[in-house]
Amino acid sequence: MSTSGNEPKLVSRRNFLKKTAMISVGAVAATTLASCASKTTTGSTAKIEWNKEVDLLVVGSGTVAMAAIAAKDAGAESVLIIEKGPGFGGTSALSGGGLWLPNNFAMKEAGLEDNREDAYKFLKAVTDGQSTDELINAYLDNAPLLAEWLRDKFGIPWQVGTSMFNDYYQLPGYRPLGRTIYPAKEGKNLGGMGFWTKIREICDQLGIEVMLETAGKKLILNEAGEVIGLYADSMGSEIAIHARKGVILGTGGFDYNKEMTSAYLRGPIYASNAVNTNTGDGHLMGMAVGADLRNMNDSWGLPFFPLDEATLKGEADWQTYRGKPGAVVVNKHGQRFGNEASAYELFQRAFYVYDSGTFEWRNIPAFWIADATFPEHYFMPGSNYKMGVTPDWIVKADTLEELCTKLGVDYKGFEATLLAFNENAKNGVDPDWHRGEYDFDKGTAGDLSGKRTELKNNCLAPIEKAPFYGAKYMPGTCGTNGGLKINANGQVMNVWGQPIPRLYAIGNTAGSVMGAAYPGGGSTLGAGCVFGMLAGRHAAALESLA
Repeated sequence: MSTSGNEPKLVSRRNFLKKTAMISVGAVAATTLASCASKTTTGSTAKIEWNKEVDLLVVGSGTVAMAAIAAKDAGAESVLIIEKGPGFGGTSALSGGGLWLPNNFAMKEAGLEDNREDAYKFLKAVTDGQSTDELINAYLDNAPLLAEWLRDKFGIPWQVGTSMFNDYYQLPGYRPLGRTIYPAKEGKNLGGMGFWTKIREICDQLGIEVMLETAGKKLILNEAGEVIGLYADSMGSEIAIHARKGVILGTGGFDYNKEMTSAYLRGPIYASNAVNTNTGDGHLMGMAVGADLRNMNDSWGLPFFPLDEATLKGEADWQTYRGKPGAVVVNKHGQRFGNEASAYELFQRAFYVYDSGTFEWRNIPAFWIADATFPEHYFMPGSNYKMGVTPDWIVKADTLEELCTKLGVDYKGFEATLLAFNENAKNGVDPDWHRGEYDFDKGTAGDLSGKRTELKNNCLAPIEKAPFYGAKYMPGTCGTNGGLKINANGQVMNVWGQPIPRLYAIGNTAGSVMGAAYPGGGSTLGAGCVFGMLAGRHAAALESLA
């Protein structure tokens, strides 16, 4: 089902275990590794020459940094964060900084109603059977408490987002506004970089040590099968770190591990806005000691205009282009295949339709097409949010037939699609895909200026005026969201449903509580921070091992 000849060969979980078995000290053959994780030993841990010794080792500095803070706050004497990259925060620092936290105090202060029962209904509906009541209940019980703890203990104020922050699915228990909240300073959103700058400051204040350019490589287990440390590569040198209370993995997803994305994801991805250090390190370390996996076929879907598929780079579409009036997305047959104004993760799902008649992905590649009215009112893709700028990689043509020829789209098919689309757009309706019918469509994806009074639907306008513009439009991600199976404490579970002693996983290294869905803006950070808090507190309460 690959779209190119150089896609990585598919591999099974067994093959991964065979490859990673060597990194578990004293591990036996990969075919039996998972079943005997509790018996895996290092042989004699007394022979290990430790370069560093701490109470708790945190691997990664994104949402898992919340685990470090929670552990230190709960009484852990020494906590160390190691980060593979050169900067603190990973992909989290590049995010918008919002957290999806249902029933939070900030929305109540803003006069917005919410309750746990509705939040539960909503999460059960959107997670599509790919989460558990244990995780959902732990999340809903603790999401409001996270925001209060960060406010009361560390002085982080929160505010409700006012645009682009609706729940993404209009399903039972949905709220149009308020569940996504942002760390604020003088009434302004700090953003991901500002938030993680604050997180780093808190780490420094608490005496949490941070080692950059240090990548976790191999977990170390004692004779009882407990995780007591880790081998790491620190600027080219191998070091052994003893963690007396355990290890918390938060190394991000596996976006940049082509073997893993091919083996696990439901379809190909062509771009990612995650940091390129996300190569599945935590997944592999956990698998090597018998960890179970969950939700590995999913990612936080995000369509892209791919600019360099070899490096997974491109122009992400955070509802900036696809759902605006005067634009559509079609496949190579010239047919629309989804509601262009739906949230990015929702639209991403529509790419993955396999055509059993032609033996290919029917909606990959796809193409974004717009007419001359689009740049008159909105930023063009690749313009760096500047009006009047159209990058060279956008295809331009005087006629739709010429544009289709340049793009590789069937003109006859597109002509038929546009005939019906334009007529419906003039009347403000989309009977095929319901574009512009939902709160998210109207409040986030459509025209938000309020100036285009000629529109009967702020997401729809006919495509008629030359010149015309187009570009390849492909599935991508802002992070994979499958990973090591965890319980409500963030403990990693083995394939028999038992916790692997003193091992935790957080963020995109863990199978997300959100399952197959992206409930709303800040779901990634929300899940990571809540379970980071829980894991840190749980680990801090453990007895320290010699």
